[in-house]
Amino acid sequence: MTKTNTDCLQISLHTSIMGLLQNAIFGLVIGSYIAIAAVGFTLIYGIIGMINFAYGEYITTGAFAGFLAADAFALPLPLAIIAALIVTAIFSLILARLFFTPLKNAGAVPLLLTSIGLGLFLRNGYRITAGQSARYIAASPTTFRFKLPDLAVGSTALLGDFFITTQQLIVIGIAIAVFIAIHLLLTRTTAGIAMRALADNENLARVRGIDTRRIRDSVWLLAGALAGITGVLLAVQTNASAGIGFSQILPIIAAAILGGAGSAYGAIAGAYIIGLVMSLSIALLPANVTELGTTMAFLVLIGVLLVRPRGIAGREVRKA
Repeated sequence: MTKTNTDCLQISLHTSIMGLLQNAIFGLVIGSYIAIAAVGFTLIYGIIGMINFAYGEYITTGAFAGFLAADAFALPLPLAIIAALIVTAIFSLILARLFFTPLKNAGAVPLLLTSIGLGLFLRNGYRITAGQSARYIAASPTTFRFKLPDLAVGSTALLGDFFITTQQLIVIGIAIAVFIAIHLLLTRTTAGIAMRALADNENLARVRGIDTRRIRDSVWLLAGALAGITGVLLAVQTNASAGIGFSQILPIIAAAILGGAGSAYGAIAGAYIIGLVMSLSIALLPANVTELGTTMAFLVLIGVLLVRPRGIAGREVRKA
């Protein structure tokens, strides 16, 4: 191999490494908002015992609530997030009381069909009232660039660099804060311990004096709040639109199953795997098939479940 060919190979390799590193950052951002939503989704599954296909519309609600808080009321982003999670938590509880709680003894299939129908109703309701246009939370992100050590190739010095924006740091930082809060809630509070007891055995929890209805309501509030946070982060990172939540529901479900349905910690791990696979597939696949990122994520899900049917966290997926 000639010196020129060697130099070209080194340049190509260095460029590929930098591209993968940059897409890994994008994957962490994608995994962060998927993880927050996946925790809420898996709490409903593990404690309430249902697959809620309308959960994507809860996220849409949070995105619009955050946009209105930031745009119409000119609230700073932290207050917009708080407003959105309150609105979405209450919204989640109201829907549960109206549609899901009355059917809690009807079985998994009626609950599943109800959630699908409710999701369709809400999604089309948003399309009618809000239209198809996208809304954006006004922000002027700062881009931070980081340079790796120079790689000298012949007479050329390659300055490999990658970037991360303040918006991306906000998404990752808020996700970490949410995970810490969820851990403390589930392990250090009476309500969190009661949620875990209810997930293990509802009848035994009731015998031990736990108010199972109040705990169920708490789960709906918590799951709704997590959906609201996810919606605002999506509005910050992408946009708020009628279909923004629905576009995320399949990766959220995949993350929850990959992590071991019912495990909050497994859902977090599964979400970051899904996010990295989706992002890195964009870098590795040809340009005309980059939309197959979600498909690649599901292929990884299938592969993991073939080897470990209980998922990452080792909990069996319930038959629903």
